[in-house]
Amino acid sequence: MHRADALSAVFYGEFMTIDRLLMVIFLLIAFANISDVIADYHMQVATWHLAIEGITVVISIAAFIVLWKRVLGRNRELQQVKDALTRHQQRERDSAENQESIVKVDGDEDGSPASYTAVKSWFKQWKLSPSEQEVAVLLIKGLSFNEIAEVRNTKEKTVRQQASSVYAKSGLSGRNNLSAWLIETLLD
Repeated sequence: MHRADALSAVFYGEFMTIDRLLMVIFLLIAFANISDVIADYHMQVATWHLAIEGITVVISIAAFIVLWKRVLGRNRELQQVKDALTRHQQRERDSAENQESIVKVDGDEDGSPASYTAVKSWFKQWKLSPSEQEVAVLLIKGLSFNEIAEVRNTKEKTVRQQASSVYAKSGLSGRNNLSAWLIETLLD
């Protein structure tokens, strides 16, 4: 792997997210400042200097904790989306096996609401692949390309290409128009 590829992987999610990288940096700053405060204390450096370095340690540790909570929360959210996607995929497989899809007034036979059935029919009209349909749903839910890639266990570049394909096939120009289209469809 080239150096640029390795840096891009670090910053764009293959190995760690930017939040995780910042956590490591803040932790290193805190440890470096703690050792500096100890050394300065033994050298009897001015109290104001020790106080400033102590504040830097506290800020670094606080930033680490905030980012740590953010990463944990994001991981929980991503796990919920992964679970929902797994349930959706299972429901799709089950409905494909049971080709008896009698549409009821309040939705599909498989329990999907009528609004979801309407969206699925539009996806079929646009001739979206199952992967493109998943990406479209996750885009509408507001996930970033990186989060969608993580949820679907693919690369961000693949998600970007699938999103572009969704926009091209649907005739919509982007995520905002896709969300607006959904709202308009549901209101009709």
